[in-house]
Amino acid sequence: MGAYFELQVFAMLRRLDCDVTVHPRLSGTPGTGGTVDFGVTAGAEEFFMEATVCGIDQGLLRLNPNEGDAVRKIADAFPEPHSDIRLRMDGKFGRALGKHRLIAPIEKLLGSCSPSEVRRFHGGLMSPQTAIEEGDWRLEVKLLPATGRDGKGVIRGPSGGGSVDGVTPLTKALSRKAEDWKRSGLDDESFLIAVNVCHADFFLGDREEPIYRRTGDGLDRGAFRDALSGVAGVIVFSHATLGMEGSALVRMFPNPNRRSPACLDLLRRERRLAEVVGMD
Repeated sequence: MGAYFELQVFAMLRRLDCDVTVHPRLSGTPGTGGTVDFGVTAGAEEFFMEATVCGIDQGLLRLNPNEGDAVRKIADAFPEPHSDIRLRMDGKFGRALGKHRLIAPIEKLLGSCSPSEVRRFHGGLMSPQTAIEEGDWRLEVKLLPATGRDGKGVIRGPSGGGSVDGVTPLTKALSRKAEDWKRSGLDDESFLIAVNVCHADFFLGDREEPIYRRTGDGLDRGAFRDALSGVAGVIVFSHATLGMEGSALVRMFPNPNRRSPACLDLLRRERRLAEVVGMD
């Protein structure tokens, strides 16, 4: 996954007419140095970029025993669904649910549409979905195009927030790359992070604030914001996996306190990965 994502980022940069050096050697403060994934030149602009993948085998929420039991029952019942099953949870789950209560709605959902219909509706407001509710707990179930081996679907999640809202896997991935860059001693250079988010969701309405500023939803992102202070921008790829290039979305979130390269301005709005890597 990591190697393929680096190829995708390289293809995107070349598609933008950038000259790209792979793994350039850094010459920062004495005793630092090291390398990054890409050194990029676009006209008079020069910048560095690191590519990282987050969410693989890290996307599960901290489940209480009842939630863990629900996920196990669903995974056991649908080892190879015809489409990916995305699980998303909200609220407090106080008691275990029987297998029929969990499985029957998902069986009905899978039977209501074919894999081709799931692909056709993907990315729109009509994606096949259902919900299971118990008190103030809600399990949202949504079908997405299959990404497993041999065209089979997999279980995604459960997730609990958007890809740029400070969920733990993303926070760790970006903070780690930002700290590595800080140690290079090249703070005056322009540095961006490209991150492929798996097992978390990317919403078209997301704005820069969830990364760089505190918002009013009660989540404290102070450490996340501070860790990224030396980064010119974060380019978020959503589920950019092999075979998903036509539906995966790409968007750049620029740091408002730094100047991001002009050649990447088109990524300030959502783009499809196939478009930015020349696969259309």
